[in-house]
Amino acid sequence: MTRRWVRYVMPVMVEVDCDDDKVTRVVTLPEEIREDRCDRGHFLIYDERFVRRHSDEQPQTHAFCEAEPRWDHSIRVGPPANWPAPDEWEEGFDLTEADDAYAEVAPYAEPRR
Repeated sequence: MTRRWVRYVMPVMVEVDCDDDKVTRVVTLPEEIREDRCDRGHFLIYDERFVRRHSDEQPQTHAFCEAEPRWDHSIRVGPPANWPAPDEWEEGFDLTEADDAYAEVAPYAEPRR
């Protein structure tokens, strides 16, 4: 089975109470999700072992098209309709188990062919 990881960026707003020097609220903005890119402007796509691959080759192009966030309405509200529900999203990789490979890779390293 061929799998690819397409990297996206989602803004997070952090409210700070400046009188108490305390973070009081964190809000994610899934309607502002966008593709992540390296410093050269290339999309960040990885194989099963988290080795970065060129985005203009198959199956990276296919994965990029399938992962593209889509909303049911012209105004973006909430998470993409073609992604799993947010309560199924994971917060970071479990670096103690199967996702150890991600910890060993520099996410912005040059892609391999």
